[in-house]
Amino acid sequence: MGGSLTGSSNRIKDVYTKLVFYNTTDGKFYRDTGTETGDVEVVVGDDLVGVDNILKHNTSSTLSSGDIMQILNNDAEVFSIDHQGALHLKAFSSAPTDNGAGTLYYDSVSKTLKLSVPE
Repeated sequence: MGGSLTGSSNRIKDVYTKLVFYNTTDGKFYRDTGTETGDVEVVVGDDLVGVDNILKHNTSSTLSSGDIMQILNNDAEVFSIDHQGALHLKAFSSAPTDNGAGTLYYDSVSKTLKLSVPE
């Protein structure tokens, strides 16, 4: 028996407490957690993870500017790869707090790329 997605007795939100949907207006996937706070944008694994769980991203067209990929921490960019394939690291004015062996970072004061090694 068919039902309505918007009718008062058969709404999807009444049946499912969590739902992922695709918004054709902005081309993004959203997760509805069933709370009053609204929808949450999600990234679908197939967009970022390829064969054998290798991270890869393929743009839908050839880029001539901007970033192919960014990693943000609370809206602050910490890592990106631009359209040319150049890697960009967050600038540090001093060594990062977690500076264990193998830590690679950009020192913006000395304008050098530094790698921490054990003494």
